[in-house]
Amino acid sequence: MGNCKKCGSAHCIKNGYVRNNQRYRCKECGCNFIIGDKREKFSPATRALAILLYGRGKGSYGFISKLLKVSPVAVMKLIKREADKMPEPQIDSSIKEVSFDDMWHFVEQKKTNYGSGGRWSAVEIGQSAGVSGIVLVKHSAIFTENLSI
Repeated sequence: MGNCKKCGSAHCIKNGYVRNNQRYRCKECGCNFIIGDKREKFSPATRALAILLYGRGKGSYGFISKLLKVSPVAVMKLIKREADKMPEPQIDSSIKEVSFDDMWHFVEQKKTNYGSGGRWSAVEIGQSAGVSGIVLVKHSAIFTENLSI
């Protein structure tokens, strides 16, 4: 007899047959299981496709579930299971500035100031766990003098 798939206990008893395979029940947690159960809901190629679509932002759980003809919950569990296997991302802390090229061209082409138009300054606030915050403030000479850039 094998160990329980849920709690790892060796205290298991026979509990009938399922699909011509012996089923066991754990005495400690009550879990029913089959030794050597090799059923897979997704093939490796299908699993890779689902992860690629979700990871690239090209498909939601609902879209991927319709494509694979399974429930959205099955897709969600697949993505979470695969995500748990991934290592934590390493974020380079040497990145200090971001270029807003499109915004810069828009501001430079604007000849008149309407409403909140005018110069704005972007200030980076404290980093934590690789997340950086940027605050946009109205540009003023006093502000830039007090700011040690």
